[in-house]
Amino acid sequence: MNSFYTTEDLQKIGFASVGDNVMISKKCSIYGAGSIYIGNNVRIDDFCILSGNIKIGNYVHISAYSALYGRGGITIGNFCGISPRCTLFSASDDFSGNYMISPMVPENLTNVCFAPIVLNDFVQLGSGTVVMPGVNFGVGSAVGAMSFVRENTREWSINMGIPAKYYKDRSRKIIELAETIHSTQK
Repeated sequence: MNSFYTTEDLQKIGFASVGDNVMISKKCSIYGAGSIYIGNNVRIDDFCILSGNIKIGNYVHISAYSALYGRGGITIGNFCGISPRCTLFSASDDFSGNYMISPMVPENLTNVCFAPIVLNDFVQLGSGTVVMPGVNFGVGSAVGAMSFVRENTREWSINMGIPAKYYKDRSRKIIELAETIHSTQK
């Protein structure tokens, strides 16, 4: 028995679009499939949550227990990886005490902040990373495990911590490696 949806199953779910060679665990929770776009060569593992406006590029892996809350929009570029237990919040409640917090109270009593999250090409998030609304990850940037990201990252940088800060530059060799994939598929 296969633990991933078949191509036919994926079509029935009602995604906005689904590319080729897409593997999504049957244990993944999907909300608002009509607002989710999935490229080619994508794998999404067990116990992930996909909700809201999400665009996933090519050659992307989203590891187990990760949650993508896309009410404010989440875009994932090509050759990106999201390690286990990452959480991406493109919307966040106001915890100041001046507003109510819950999707169950009238909207006029809440103050939810919405801002898109963008993972440009070659971005990697380490296990347990939490991303807040509005973060733009520069091309090739990486974030170490257990980091809290609330500010944009520079291209080809390694970042870590709570809050995440620049640590050092990242190698660009993965560009060459990606080109070998394209050259073998021609």
